[in-house]
Amino acid sequence: MHRKHLEKFIKILIGATFFVPLIVLPSSYIFPFIVPKIIWFRSLSLLMLWCYILLLAVNWSEYRPKLSALNIAVGLFFISFSISTFVGVDWYRSFWDNHERMLGLFTIFHYIIYYFVITSVVREWRDWKWLLRTFLLAGGIVMLIGVLQKFVNPELLLNRGSGRVSATLGNSIYYSGYGLFLMFIGYLLAIKENPKLKNFWFWYAAVGGFFGFLGIFLGGTRGAMLGLIAGLGVLAISYLMTIRGHQKTRILIFSGLALLVLLGSILFVFRQSDFARNIPGVGRLVNASLFEGTGATRLMAWGIAIDAWQEKPIFGWGPNNYYYAFNKYYNPKFLEHGWGETWFDNAHSVVMNTLAVQGTFGILTYFGMLGAVIFMLWRGWKKSGLEAHVVAIGSAFIVANLVAKALVFDDPTSYLYFFFFLAFINTRITNNATRITNNADLRITDKDKMTKNISTGLAVTVGLVILLLLYSTNINPARANQASLQAIKVLGDNPQTAEEIYLAASNIPSPHIDDIRNDYSRYTAELAGQLLKNKKTAEAGKIVELAIGELQKNLDLHPLDIRVHIQLTQLYFLQAQIKQDVIFIIEAEKLIEQALQLSPRRQQIQYTLSSIKLQLNKPKEAIQLLQDSIDNNPRISEGWTRLMETYIRTGKKAEAKEKILEAENIGVIFSDEDRVFLNDLFGIANE
Repeated sequence: MHRKHLEKFIKILIGATFFVPLIVLPSSYIFPFIVPKIIWFRSLSLLMLWCYILLLAVNWSEYRPKLSALNIAVGLFFISFSISTFVGVDWYRSFWDNHERMLGLFTIFHYIIYYFVITSVVREWRDWKWLLRTFLLAGGIVMLIGVLQKFVNPELLLNRGSGRVSATLGNSIYYSGYGLFLMFIGYLLAIKENPKLKNFWFWYAAVGGFFGFLGIFLGGTRGAMLGLIAGLGVLAISYLMTIRGHQKTRILIFSGLALLVLLGSILFVFRQSDFARNIPGVGRLVNASLFEGTGATRLMAWGIAIDAWQEKPIFGWGPNNYYYAFNKYYNPKFLEHGWGETWFDNAHSVVMNTLAVQGTFGILTYFGMLGAVIFMLWRGWKKSGLEAHVVAIGSAFIVANLVAKALVFDDPTSYLYFFFFLAFINTRITNNATRITNNADLRITDKDKMTKNISTGLAVTVGLVILLLLYSTNINPARANQASLQAIKVLGDNPQTAEEIYLAASNIPSPHIDDIRNDYSRYTAELAGQLLKNKKTAEAGKIVELAIGELQKNLDLHPLDIRVHIQLTQLYFLQAQIKQDVIFIIEAEKLIEQALQLSPRRQQIQYTLSSIKLQLNKPKEAIQLLQDSIDNNPRISEGWTRLMETYIRTGKKAEAKEKILEAENIGVIFSDEDRVFLNDLFGIANE
């Protein structure tokens, strides 16, 4: 096999990764928008690594990663991620993450491989041009699917009628961020072409970039909108700094900036108008508030990130472990915005999340990557005449992406285009004989180096190792995920068959066995409750016993995970009903008390533990727990309702009346449903 064939195969594999965002298999996987994407990306990256190792073997000096500021910065970021993984509070979660995100150290390693292979192998502008065009094609298809969801079929690909589309990505945040990237590369490709009517590639790039621009608005993500504004501002300023002797162009840029500011000001002033509210994305942005709705919960989540950083300032809590810090520093005000806003596994800001989970070292290495790009771009412009378009567009996208990610979180697709773009910038600058021009292809100068023959034995040996990794870390986890989904699908109709499928799935080696146990046990609890209502006690007892055993294994693996505590508590309640044995209530009490120590101000735990205490004839402790929840946040009506119910059920009607007066005096708002419930309670007490 010739090295040129290996290079060509690597470039084909790179192009194949661009279509990974299109992969979604709703009927085959749990978390179908994430799991198959990661499986395919990691598999393609391993195949790229196989070829790259062979290239290094035949000509180390030509293909080895070159020393550059960006290569060093990327390496340091990976080192930071690795250190934080193994010194954090849960290394297993940091290393593998869960099915919902799958962005643990193991997957990040593949993105780092991806970056270094691309920057070491792809050098000529003609290759970059075709890769960028291919990326724009794949992304354009994703954007087009979003257009179909918006204007043709709102239910397409599980969009569920949402006004904010997500296409094949499963989240409108991912869609808008992807559109932001596509807009910039579309512009880069268009600016490199002659804008003639018959120039297919000019219009190809222009239309692709427009679809990316449209995607920012259809996704409606405020972070991407702010990123767009910041990116356009940096683009204009960069051109003003690099363009010389083009007075008309400079006037046009100044006019564009002024128009952007004017339009933004008008939209903000009239933000309450129907016109402004109905502009996709824009209406959400100009009416956003840091103190209401999701803005308030995001602000509190950032505050928790700072608390987490202050406790572990150097290396943080470990990647993907923000969830543990969130539980420890949980703010009872979250419940004011609904139960859905009380569970955060991410700070909803790449910057704040990195600060919490990777500490000072991590945030410095993250900004180091971005700073290295900006430094290399402008140094390249000054020292070696790097083209102004590359400098301006590169700087603009890096700033736009930072602003966008400062308000959201990363995903598999954002890592894909981020590291691809870093590789593009690094290659354009570090290869002395590669410079983007409008009229000529780039050439690699050092083509006279001696190249060794590729050893068949080496190729086979490395190939076998890669195939073993691919099978054990991608194919097996995929099989286990698919099998567990099948078990869940048949659980309601045939619990016995579901158990057999589940046990087979759990025997497939997968690092995500903890997710498989959690998912199956959650559905088991729901089914067991229904079986008990239908007097099918024996069937309920069998599936509950299996679920308890499986979750105990997860508790051993993740002793700080209060979701496991809560799930187990629910199962012990069911077991108590099935066995008619109070010992299971006592076990539930121990579990939920452990959870309360891990998240001492979380109302859900306080409410659950209070109910258990009441069942165990410990009314004083039950009342105190509910009073603690009220003291933590007196605005939550449920705490007052539960406390008054407890008083009445323990024969303390007078105390209950005092509490309802106290609640009304401080302005607690009870829903109509709460008032009907309280009236019924007081009616029972009067009887």
